[in-house]
Amino acid sequence: MEPSNTSRRTFIKQCVIGGVAVYSAPLLWEMSRANAAIVSPELAAQWQTQVNGQSKPKFRNDGIAKVTGQKVYGRDYRAMDMEGWPKQQGYAFILRAADASHVYQGFSLDHLPASAKPYKVITAADLARDKIKLPDFYGDNMLLAEGQTADYLGHAVAILLFDSFPAFKQAKSLLQFDQTLLRFGEQTPFVSDTKDPYASWRLIRVEGEDRAREDLYSPLHDGLFFPSVKDRKPEWLGNPNAKGTVSERGLYYAGEIDKQIASAQANQQWQVLEREYRTQIIDPMMMEPEAFNGWYDATSQTFHTVITSQSPQDFQEMAVHMLLSSPLAGKVKHLVVHSPYIGGGFGAKDHSIFPYYGVIAAVYAKGPIRLANDRFEQFQSGLKRHPFIMKSRLAVDKSTLKIQALTSQMTVDGGGRVNFTPSVTSVGATAMQSIYYTPRNDIIATAYASRNPDAGSMRGYGTLQSMTAMECMIHEIADELKVDPFKLRAANVMESGQRNTQGAIPNGTLRYREMLDMAEQDPVWQNRAVNKKDYEAKHPGMRYGVGFGIATKDYGTGAAAPSAAVRLAKDGKITLEIGFIEMGTGTQTSQAVVVSDALGNFADEVKLAEVDIWDAMQLVQTDNPYIISQQRQDEMAANPRWTPVKAMASSASMSAYYQSHVTRIAADVIYRHGLWPAAVSIWNELYFNTPMGSTNLHNARDGRWVDGKLTALGFPPLSIDILAKRAHDMGLVVGVMGHAFNRWAWAEADFDILGTKERLALDALALQYGEGNATFAATSDTTMSIKARQASMKSNGYHLIDRQAMSYPKAELNNAMVTYYAPCATLVEVAVNEGNGEVTLLSSHTWLEAGKVIVKELVEGQIQGGLAMGIGHALHEGLPPFEAGAGNGTWNLNRYQVPLARHVGVWDQRHTILPQLSDNDPSRGIAEVVMIPVVAALIEAVYQATHVRFYDLPMTAKKIKEAMA
Repeated sequence: MEPSNTSRRTFIKQCVIGGVAVYSAPLLWEMSRANAAIVSPELAAQWQTQVNGQSKPKFRNDGIAKVTGQKVYGRDYRAMDMEGWPKQQGYAFILRAADASHVYQGFSLDHLPASAKPYKVITAADLARDKIKLPDFYGDNMLLAEGQTADYLGHAVAILLFDSFPAFKQAKSLLQFDQTLLRFGEQTPFVSDTKDPYASWRLIRVEGEDRAREDLYSPLHDGLFFPSVKDRKPEWLGNPNAKGTVSERGLYYAGEIDKQIASAQANQQWQVLEREYRTQIIDPMMMEPEAFNGWYDATSQTFHTVITSQSPQDFQEMAVHMLLSSPLAGKVKHLVVHSPYIGGGFGAKDHSIFPYYGVIAAVYAKGPIRLANDRFEQFQSGLKRHPFIMKSRLAVDKSTLKIQALTSQMTVDGGGRVNFTPSVTSVGATAMQSIYYTPRNDIIATAYASRNPDAGSMRGYGTLQSMTAMECMIHEIADELKVDPFKLRAANVMESGQRNTQGAIPNGTLRYREMLDMAEQDPVWQNRAVNKKDYEAKHPGMRYGVGFGIATKDYGTGAAAPSAAVRLAKDGKITLEIGFIEMGTGTQTSQAVVVSDALGNFADEVKLAEVDIWDAMQLVQTDNPYIISQQRQDEMAANPRWTPVKAMASSASMSAYYQSHVTRIAADVIYRHGLWPAAVSIWNELYFNTPMGSTNLHNARDGRWVDGKLTALGFPPLSIDILAKRAHDMGLVVGVMGHAFNRWAWAEADFDILGTKERLALDALALQYGEGNATFAATSDTTMSIKARQASMKSNGYHLIDRQAMSYPKAELNNAMVTYYAPCATLVEVAVNEGNGEVTLLSSHTWLEAGKVIVKELVEGQIQGGLAMGIGHALHEGLPPFEAGAGNGTWNLNRYQVPLARHVGVWDQRHTILPQLSDNDPSRGIAEVVMIPVVAALIEAVYQATHVRFYDLPMTAKKIKEAMA
């Protein structure tokens, strides 16, 4: 990362929200002074190399910065590292309630020595007096008021501000674990018991007669319907009627499914398995807990922030509205948001409430203030993985082995403050069928508030929980039917063109059967019986087992809105700007590689977490994209500046497919309207008798990049610096900014680019042109055209193109809920110690279909990390609910077991990445799916070793030992 030349007093206003100019600063100022090690540009550029004439990433392009000790994470920064900030760093500490069943009655700090007293204590009374309101997304009760009961364990009650680290550290050591600090009065009911469900979903589908293409009933075919609420529980009311309303028809077909299961079970036609599965609360346990640093500069009326968030776009807008209702209302003219690397993410820092406590601290602070969780605080207040309870039923025809029906009632614990729970609940429901075709299903999923800490979009997003349960049912029902589990899978694997539980057809080719065939032929599976006998004979007291699991994870939200800006400098340097945050997935590296598809070279610089630059496209968003009507969408789409969604938060599985889509298009437009005509100009001028004939270089697709140089039809290769100079001299396209929208299909529009109308899968496009060269222009007839192009770049330095013939995916595609999937399978062999119940992973093999692999090493890293996380979920990780859990503030790694190297079979991990079907396959979002089949595989392997089935995770050594006793 390079230092920015922009100062806090001279930055250019790029975005205005509520009268406040917002400036996004993705990289921090004066990096070189703050870095622990100075890295030369030559060294930093060594992340890429040449292999057989082709550019290859040698390591992540942020690798050198990290291993040489540079400050790359937002958590690393203090006031002294920030240009223009006062050097004195202040510190904030949050007091939290570990009691959610008694009335909170306040606290006293009288016992603190003078050297440890805060200079300001912020309470709910301050927020009420100053009318500071928490963003609606998070609900209310930001700080617990005296006389009220905590909404949940870990509810913040006060923010203490200190002007020095010694004072802060002394006070924190005295207060953090003081169980008597907060006073409580009478016992009350839990607040969560008074709340309605966060969300309730129901997916009913019945395929058409003789598997007709049109369903008799499904969400996509008929629409969704929702329950009423009585006594805090959902009620699915209505008179079942095959010809009635959406809900009446749904209830009719749900009843028919129940009748068919009961009848077929009674006459022994179907094998019916009914089980209850429970998953645990899990902490993301990223290495970098959340942090915030902020300062209000009254002189320039600028509010500065350094955040660690996956969603800086949303933070900008929400923070402005908080400031507009704070004591600083009318006093803040500028908001600066620094979004450096956040460290671990994967949902743990997506729409976290944490940065808004930092905003409050900075509002009341007298100087720069740092709020940073330690590990205890992160466990207590950070977002968690939702625990599920699933009461499920699977019916299989005994003669054909075909699945006939799937029903489930899922109960999801969302914790005390709503986050992404409604969405996670719906995704968990839609994922349950996994790779299997189910002709009939009735899946109900309801999420409730509880006094547990709030849960969010942690890796897996509900699918880990529900698909694990489905895979366990496949294992067990195969056992009951006495058939090989691969034979049962083969009879039910979903084929391309079949419909999911919502009645939608998954996009693209489904390669599940291919993956199953590969896994079945693996020697570990084929030789499992012989290996079990040999291993147990050689290792007395150890039991051997092999397990397999497969899953297919959706990726996308149904309202994805990526943006990208690619710029080509006159010297051939390529700059890419995107809104994504780096959270460990390698987005910065992979997107640098993506532009090479069109430009033949990797991006020299990738700027992450860009927010404000997209104002050049002047986009406006007016409606909720998930509930917008078709009529309203058609009406708004006529406005060339309207889009269903302006920006999206970063998430683990969104960059490879969604971000790459718009990055590739932007780079391709530069190629076709910049580099290609520049190359043709040079070839015509220097290497052909142009006045007497034609080169026939009319099709940009004839171009080929070889060793970073462009050639076509035998003409001499031209390096990108030569091409870039000519493109700039000719006033061609040298910069492209694009915005796209995806609702399980891409929006498309026509754009006029230098007189050529093109259909692009974008809904906004802005261009930059070369400045032209007087010498070159004097010998051509394009002088006026070049001047006109320069004059057209009026929108933040871009020429904003008015789209035509706009086509957005139909609003009813919202009912599809998901259609993009990435499959993964895992085979494990384990040994279980009879004496203590410990599980040793002997080997593992993962099969993954990732589509077009952008950077193989990054995909392999995801496979390895996913294996470790799956092992943690299945065998080690888990937090007790309620008072014994993380909300009590006493949890850390001394109690929370994460997988260590000895648990993950470091030297015995194998993987197979399926080859892409063609060179234009899309890249799939795989960052989450790689952990999911691991869990079911381990559950089955432990069963094969011990003959004990587990329905409640994690399968700790203690549980296994007790089960074997």
